[in-house]
Amino acid sequence: MTEASATKAGQPQTNTTSVKETVISLLIAFTIALIFRGIVLEPFQIPTGSMAPTLLGAHVRIRDRDTGYEWPISPSEFVDGNMENASPRQKIDTAREPNTDRLLAPFTKDSSSGDRIFVLKYDYPYGTPARWDVVVFRNPTNPQVYYIKRLVGLENEELSIVDGDVFVRPYKAERKETPEQCWQDADWKIARKPRRAQDATWQLIFDSTFEPANPVRDGKRWFTSPWLPQTENWTVNDTTVYRYTGSGPTSLNWNSKDRPINDLNHYNDTPQLNARRNSPVLRFPISDLRVGFGVKPAAPNAGASATIRCNSHEFRGKVEGTRASVEMRPLGDTSAAWKVLASKDGITPLGPDRVTNFEFRNVDQALQLLIDGKVVCEGLYEWSPAQRVEYATGKPLEQMLSLKVRPVPLSDPSNYTRPEVSIDVSGAAELHRVRLDRDLFYQPVQHVMPQWRDVPCRGSHPTTLAIQRANEFFMMGDNSPASLDGRLWGENDPWVSKLIDAHEGVVPRDLIVGKAFCVFFPAMSRRWGMIPIPDFGNVRWIW
Repeated sequence: MTEASATKAGQPQTNTTSVKETVISLLIAFTIALIFRGIVLEPFQIPTGSMAPTLLGAHVRIRDRDTGYEWPISPSEFVDGNMENASPRQKIDTAREPNTDRLLAPFTKDSSSGDRIFVLKYDYPYGTPARWDVVVFRNPTNPQVYYIKRLVGLENEELSIVDGDVFVRPYKAERKETPEQCWQDADWKIARKPRRAQDATWQLIFDSTFEPANPVRDGKRWFTSPWLPQTENWTVNDTTVYRYTGSGPTSLNWNSKDRPINDLNHYNDTPQLNARRNSPVLRFPISDLRVGFGVKPAAPNAGASATIRCNSHEFRGKVEGTRASVEMRPLGDTSAAWKVLASKDGITPLGPDRVTNFEFRNVDQALQLLIDGKVVCEGLYEWSPAQRVEYATGKPLEQMLSLKVRPVPLSDPSNYTRPEVSIDVSGAAELHRVRLDRDLFYQPVQHVMPQWRDVPCRGSHPTTLAIQRANEFFMMGDNSPASLDGRLWGENDPWVSKLIDAHEGVVPRDLIVGKAFCVFFPAMSRRWGMIPIPDFGNVRWIW
């Protein structure tokens, strides 16, 4: 053994890696990353608020000091008019706190960037797109731009938007029918959201948890609860827990006169999105609602219920003793018997030793009653689009279609009846966390472009059905009042029309990138001065 090759006893021999091997390893790793990004998974950042509040683009987050409630709104200013680039410092003219409807004074806030999401790409080339998925795709009118919307219409079907809900039927090219016959067809079925998607898309109207700390200023009360007691012995103001100390049955009724239940999205409370500042913006009433509260009765085996009055009917979720039920009846006839859609016996009765969480939903033509987060009763009712129009407006479909006025009657919010909500208890009780939420509402608006003036948007009228043939899908944004989607798209890009699909208003399969499944880096916010802080508490799955 030579001196040059010898090593000291007990000392490990070292292996040196050549520069060539290092470069090769880096190239392999880089190639694998590119393949993974191109075929399996790709990150995107949400630029705008068309999916708000489910997913957030550039926005401003506001927190009311009186209530502690925090919510996002769209920025007021964008750099060079680019909706993807908000000004860092935003002067907010006004903002309404969702729970109290209080108009906040002008102030300045820092803007936040949009959510960053992961898109699962292999799902669609080798799988089948599913209704209610949130998907990223190339806009058929401008394929250089990526859009993110919710997939609501599948291939080989026709779609209608009626009273904010989605109805579908199989596509048949040979159909010959009048507009009235179209929406009376028995093939139409409402498209119900799965539980996870539904839970992710509720939008808050009111939550008693956020009772303002100072509801009286300068000797004047500026906030009172929107829940109005039917009888005396109720305490609903200046408290987060509503109490009834009387002995007989009683109700709390939502103040629909001062706080109408409609499709207001507080994210849109900006000058750009709330353009008609000199006149009230017409909003569509919403009948798909969720009423929730925690009930602690003073006596055992007590009863409690929630009632939603809308679409010419009363819908009720009820607990009485050990029996729970969901039921409905025509509105206006208190002598009519309730039609029980579903019931369950043997449940744990309401008791004075605990707070029982009660939740009643009327959504997508289904009634659901949840006790402590679990569904105990679910009943479905099947209405055709024609019946839904008649019940929602109080007028037969034939009459609504025969009216030659502007705007088109089905696109005019004033033609729809307003919902009302009440909570009933059988005796003395405490109500905790009383809240009211509303579902997504897809607006049946009219086109605003001159060439289609006074034409109802796709899907909103029996003469403008949204039709998807093979390998075509229909997309809409959760923030319907501020979403440019399949309802209103114009002509396809010439490249798309020539090489992929000339059908307007749909997204061809070849333009779909994949399914958005995770917010991995939520919107950045600025705290403690100007330090940008990611909100890791909002890392979440996308449903």
